[in-house]
Amino acid sequence: MAISATVGRALGLARKSLWFLLPAVGALLFAWFRLWAPIPVEVVRLERGLVVQEAFGRGTIESQREAAVGFDLVGRLSEVLVEEGARVTLGQELARLETDQAQADLRSAQTGVAAARASLHRLAAEEDRMRTLLSAAERDAPRIEALHVAGAVASQQRDESADRVRLARADLDRVLAQRSEATRGIDVAAGGAEQRRVAMVRATLLAPFDGLVTRRLREPGDTVTIGSTVLRLVDTSRVYVNAAIDETVLPLLAVDQPSAIFFPGDGAASRGRVSRISWEADRQTHELLVEVTPDQLSRRVAIGQRADVRIELARRASALRVPIRMIQRDATGPYVYANRGGRVAIIRPRFGLSGAREVEILGGLSEGTQLLAPLGAGAVLPVGRRWKTP
Repeated sequence: MAISATVGRALGLARKSLWFLLPAVGALLFAWFRLWAPIPVEVVRLERGLVVQEAFGRGTIESQREAAVGFDLVGRLSEVLVEEGARVTLGQELARLETDQAQADLRSAQTGVAAARASLHRLAAEEDRMRTLLSAAERDAPRIEALHVAGAVASQQRDESADRVRLARADLDRVLAQRSEATRGIDVAAGGAEQRRVAMVRATLLAPFDGLVTRRLREPGDTVTIGSTVLRLVDTSRVYVNAAIDETVLPLLAVDQPSAIFFPGDGAASRGRVSRISWEADRQTHELLVEVTPDQLSRRVAIGQRADVRIELARRASALRVPIRMIQRDATGPYVYANRGGRVAIIRPRFGLSGAREVEILGGLSEGTQLLAPLGAGAVLPVGRRWKTP
C-alpha cells in the first residue's frame, strides 16, 4: 500500500510537470522555427552576360507619303474606278467626271480653229492677187509718165495711173492686216481648243504614286468642287511607327538607333531604326514622338494600326548582371539580398544599365555571389537568418 501511494504521488507530480513543460517546449519550437530555422529562398548566382537598355513606346503606323486626291474643277462624277483597299499604280485612272459639255466645247473650239485657218488661206490668196495688181500698176506707172512727158497722153491718164498704184498698195495693206488678224484668231482659237482639251484631261483623276486606297469619299453622281477629296491614298511601302516615348530618355535617344517593332497579335518582332526625333514634347503627358522606320515588313499592316516599339539605347556585352526580380526597394533605395556565410545579408550595390530583364552591377558585388529572394510576392527576408533552397 505504501509503495502504491508513492507511485501514485510520483505519477501525479509527473503529470503536473508535463503541463508546465509542454508550453515551454512549444515556445522553444516556435522560436526555433521563427528565429533560427533556415528560411526557403530563391537563389541566383551573379554572372556576366548581355545587358541591353531600351526605351519603350506605344504608337501607330503612319505613312511617309499620303494624299487626299480630287479634281481641280467643278463637275459631276460619272465613275469611281477603285474601291477601298485597292492597290493602285502611278498614273492609273481613279475616277472620271461627266464630259459631255466639255466634249461639245472642244468640238466647237476645234471648229473655230478650222474656220480661222480657212479664212487665213482665203486671205493668203487675196494677198497674192493684191500683190499682182500692185506689181502691174507699178510697172504701168513709169510708162504712162514717159508718154505724158512726150505729150502722147493727157495728164488725166497719168493721174489715173498713180491712183491705181496707191489703191493697189492700200488694198494690199488691208489684206495684210486682215491676214495678221486671222493669224491671231487662229492662235486664240487654238488656245481655246487646248483649254478644252486640258479640261478633258483634268476630268480624269490619276494616281499620283503607287499606293493603297484607304478611303472612298465620293460616289458616281456626286457633284465635286475644286479641292474636294474623292479618294485618300497612302504609300504602304514607306511606313513608320509614330511612337510616344517618355521625355526622360531624350538624352539617350539618337537617330539610327536599332529598334524592335511589335504588332498586336504577332509575337515576332520586326527590326527597324529611329528615323526622326521630335523637337517638342507633349505638355500634358511629357512624352515626345519618335519615328521608327522598319527595315522590312513581312506582314500586312494598316495605316493607323497600333504598334509598340523598343529602342535600344545602350548595351554591355559582358556586364555583371542581376535579374530585375532579385532587386528589392525600400525608403532608402534599391538593394539585394545576398548570401554571407550561409545567412541573409542586405547589399546596396551600384547599378548601371537597366534592361528589360537584367540590371548591370557596377560595384558592391562580385561574380559568383549568391543572390537571394523571398518566395512570396512582397515578402521580406530577415537579415542574419539562415536560408535554404526549397
